[in-house]
Amino acid sequence: MRTRSVIRMHTVNPMQAFGWPFIIMLLALVVVLIIGALVGSQGGAARAGMTEGMAWNGAIFALLGPLIGFGFTSMGQYFPLALGLGITRREFASGVTLMFLANAVGYAVVVTIGKAIEVATGGFGLSVRFFDVFYTGTGAVWQTFVQTFLVIIVSLFLGAAITAAFLRWGQAFLWTGAVILALVVVGLLAAGILVDGVTATLLDVLLMGWVPWMGVLAGIGVIAAGLWLLLLKRAQLR
Repeated sequence: MRTRSVIRMHTVNPMQAFGWPFIIMLLALVVVLIIGALVGSQGGAARAGMTEGMAWNGAIFALLGPLIGFGFTSMGQYFPLALGLGITRREFASGVTLMFLANAVGYAVVVTIGKAIEVATGGFGLSVRFFDVFYTGTGAVWQTFVQTFLVIIVSLFLGAAITAAFLRWGQAFLWTGAVILALVVVGLLAAGILVDGVTATLLDVLLMGWVPWMGVLAGIGVIAAGLWLLLLKRAQLR
């Protein structure tokens, strides 16, 4: 099998594949450190408020953002190229799956190490939060690894599945998906306003705890991966 060819296709430009995400992450970290220094100079109360508020700091998406888009580009850009080079759909699926897993594990390790250093040094000595945030987990270090891995792998397979569906059905899929999503959101909002107990139920779901939410993420990932493999067999080049 030419799985290695698929992997080399995704990593032919090391700077694009690995270099720029880390450079962008470091730039975002520098900005966060500067903010921490400026806010910290205003006193302990300001620093404490900053630390609490930064639990929702989205700067980590400077690293996670490109990964979220990687699933889309893998199908949209590399899939047509792979077929043009004579690589079978099964070989492409194997190579991409290995790439997705390697990216999820590798970047989860990076975030976890960053989280450990950040916590050990009291927010890099400035009480800031960059890795120890809601999106990658504010619990134990091992929880950060698990959560970051799941967030990345789910995003990759979901992006690949959406792109494969677009290649299969074109604009009709995008419009149909957008309408269905809008109807679900409007329906939930209407139910929350008009039906007693719905809002409380939704809040209970949102606050159901870390372990159940990781189960939900894992379930979405399995479904997305399965749909992607199924759609990959019928995806058309556009």
